[in-house]
This record gives sequence, structure tokens and C-alpha cells, in this order.
Amino acid sequence: MQGFLKTKAEAILSRYPKVFFCHIPKCAGVSLSNAIHASLYPTLFKATRLSSHIDLAGSKVCSELLNIDMSIAREAQLAFNLSDKYKQFTTGHCRARPELVDKFKENWNFITILRDPNKRFVSEFVYNKFKDSEWAKHDEEIDVYLDSAFARHSATTYARYFSKFTDADEILANENEAIESAVDNLKKFSVAGTLEKLNVWQQKFNTHFDTKIKIDNKNSSPNKSLSVELYKNAEMMERIRALSKIDDAIYQAISQL
Repeated sequence: MQGFLKTKAEAILSRYPKVFFCHIPKCAGVSLSNAIHASLYPTLFKATRLSSHIDLAGSKVCSELLNIDMSIAREAQLAFNLSDKYKQFTTGHCRARPELVDKFKENWNFITILRDPNKRFVSEFVYNKFKDSEWAKHDEEIDVYLDSAFARHSATTYARYFSKFTDADEILANENEAIESAVDNLKKFSVAGTLEKLNVWQQKFNTHFDTKIKIDNKNSSPNKSLSVELYKNAEMMERIRALSKIDDAIYQAISQL
């Protein structure tokens, strides 16, 4: 009887695709994650182990107890989720390195969306400055922040998430390799595109999964007025563009696919 039920469950689950949505910070990921799940799975999946996310609290505990970088803790959790034969959907702020994509791309659909890196940088700066939680919070003004390691980390987000390199300074020292490996990796994704061409992304998604996705806006900046002020500051925006040039090259390549 147990064998019969197991076979029956596997047959039912085989009707649904396996999806990892790589949620890049400040790229409308909350809205997209909810929309992807709603368009592909029954709602009750969210109440089971069939759906999951890369847990911030869990990865923080893992990082502290094992004395490892939190990004590595998250990657370990992702690899575990993708190895689970019953898992159907997982998401989170987690790197999708080329080796992991190559390992799991036959059984899993990798999905992501990129935002104009200059806008993403500004959005992350403002969000982390005014958010309620203490995680990654800062209180610097933009002119000081741009000279910090945190700024280099933020400006190389796409390269860190998708290239063969993980460290911002290493990425900046290996610009061409970082761009090439990230773009090659993203080309293996089932659906990848840009927020500025969301309609194109939606068409790709709908065609690939034979569905019709509906996307709502679920998140916003805690201080939109500061974002507007920064966009008007030509000097600061030029510094941001210079700092984000590697991510911009990755973004432009994916936008033109």
C-alpha cells in the first residue's frame, strides 16, 4: 500500500515543473515569486514541503554556528532543496553559481529577472538605510557609502550571483571573465530577462510553461523621495554607473537576448 501511494504521489507531482526562482534583491522578486507559484501550482503546495524558500534566519544560524559565510550557508540549503526529489518550488536571495546550474538544469527550471543595475543599486541603498530590521542596515550618506566595501558588494550583485566569482574585489579584478561566465550561465536559465522589459519576460515565461502569469506589485521603497533625489544627482549617478559597469554589461547582454 505504501509503495502504491508513493507511486501515485510521484505520478501527480510529475505533472508540475520544478522551479527555482533566483530572487535578486530589489528586482521585484516578492511579486514575481508569488506570481510564479500561483501560475504553476495549487495554493496548498505552500503549506507543504513541496514549496520552500532559502530561509534567512536558518542561514544566519548556520553561518554563526559553523563559522562560514552566510552566502555559502544559503547555497548549501539551495543544493539540498534541489536534491530533494519531492521538492517542486524553491526561491530566495541565493547565488546560482554555474556549477550548480549545470548540475540541476536537466530537472529544474532556473528563473530570474534583472533590473537596471543603477536603479537596483539606488533602491538597495535606500532600502537598507531606512528599513526596520538591523540585517545589512547602514546609516551612511551616499557620498561616503560609495567608497565602502558594501557599495562594491552591491554594485557587483549580478556578477556575484551568476558568475564564477563570489567576491566583489575579485570580480572587479577579473572584469571580462566575470561578465562572460555570468552571461553564459544565465543563458542556461529557462526564463531570464529584465524588469524594464517585463512584458517580454512574461511572454517567455508563458510560452515556456504554457500558462498565463499575473504579476502584482507587492513591495516598495521605504523612502521614495530619497531615490528621486539621487536620480537627479548627476555626480552621484555617474559614480554609481562607474561602480556598476560589470553588472550593467551583464544586464545589457540579457536584455538583448
